[in-house]
Amino acid sequence: MGPAATAIAALTTTTDPSAAASAVPGDFPDVVGYRPALRDGMLVNPNGTCSSPVPLPGEFDTACQGHDLGYDLLRYADRSGEDLGPWARRSLDRQLDERLHAACALRPDEVTRASCRVVASVAATAVDTNSWRQGYAAPRPEPIAGYAAVAGVVLLAGTAVARRGRTALSDVDSRRLQGVPA
Repeated sequence: MGPAATAIAALTTTTDPSAAASAVPGDFPDVVGYRPALRDGMLVNPNGTCSSPVPLPGEFDTACQGHDLGYDLLRYADRSGEDLGPWARRSLDRQLDERLHAACALRPDEVTRASCRVVASVAATAVDTNSWRQGYAAPRPEPIAGYAAVAGVVLLAGTAVARRGRTALSDVDSRRLQGVPA
């Protein structure tokens, strides 16, 4: 296993961020232009953001920064001639999905948690769809048309999920008003 593969495996399988930090290749900061940082118990790109055409909840920021670090490791591997295969990008995308949903669990009530989970699912689906579209290879800059197509499909799917979620919550509220257990 090469240095980028080792770092991605550590990022996606260990709960110890210092172990992940020690797996990052020594020349990574020189190649990508920053040094990974620890934030909220995660190793992240401290300059990373949630790249989204729509605003995402603030509690997603750290998860997105961790995902950005992972994608920078994919780019690092690509520049270094290290062939990772689809497992690496799939692992990073799966971790993002888990972290987005974990962030929603911190919301104070079920209604806002449910709403957050819908947004997390839509965002994770958009990321995974884009990864699939790019063949799970290292991310590369693309014309905006590719992103627009993915965003359109995912927004349609997200609208359907949100409507289903609202209907389910409305049914629960109706049963509670009638005195029927949810």
